[in-house]
Amino acid sequence: QAFAHSDCPNPRAIVSDSFDGMGLGVLAADEGGSVAAGQVLSAAPLRIAVGSTNRVKVAAAETAFARVFPTSTLEMHGLKAASGVPDQPRSDSETKLGAANRARHAAELFLGEHGVAPDFAVGLEGGVAEDDTFSTLGVGTDSLESFAWMAVLSSTGKWGFGRTGSFQLPAAVAELVRGGMELGEADDRVFNKSGSKTQEGAVGILTHGLIDRANYYEHPMVLALIPFCNPELF
Repeated sequence: QAFAHSDCPNPRAIVSDSFDGMGLGVLAADEGGSVAAGQVLSAAPLRIAVGSTNRVKVAAAETAFARVFPTSTLEMHGLKAASGVPDQPRSDSETKLGAANRARHAAELFLGEHGVAPDFAVGLEGGVAEDDTFSTLGVGTDSLESFAWMAVLSSTGKWGFGRTGSFQLPAAVAELVRGGMELGEADDRVFNKSGSKTQEGAVGILTHGLIDRANYYEHPMVLALIPFCNPELF
């Protein structure tokens, strides 16, 4: 069976009896006033807790969820969630852990504030790691690479993860980060910026705006939602 992208099931949809779990949206009754089994009668807004108050991260999460659940109304809540890792994660696993911790903490904060669990809690965490391309392949150069992890936790306890592509950081930026500076601060210093991590980010600066930080996060966030778009497979 082939599924269109709009088949991603809304976990808050209210459906008629014998619903098969693959519909979306609000469908009107037919002319006679009856509703066929499996039709969606209503769909409450999806409550999404984002473990950050960074407007770029919240916007990226909202865009990704809107693409995956195109007929759903979204309630976005940016929350100051803790990562449980250093401000500048320095490995792939540490970065992924930070994303998962933010998602878990965002869910807890939302529950404490609203008295109900969010439908989805989201964590986004950027990190760096040493790239040993030259040491292992004998080509290119060894460098410091930048990337980010997305983590999504549903109200049923299911997890989804997605990772961005990675890119090399310039030597001047890498030197500052290796010395203990956070990447956003290093970018500001090297490129004479202010608050770049809440704007275009390193990826936007280095691609000359071809990929900004919101775009960079959006695609892996969609990937992190794959288990929720294919519940029969995960």
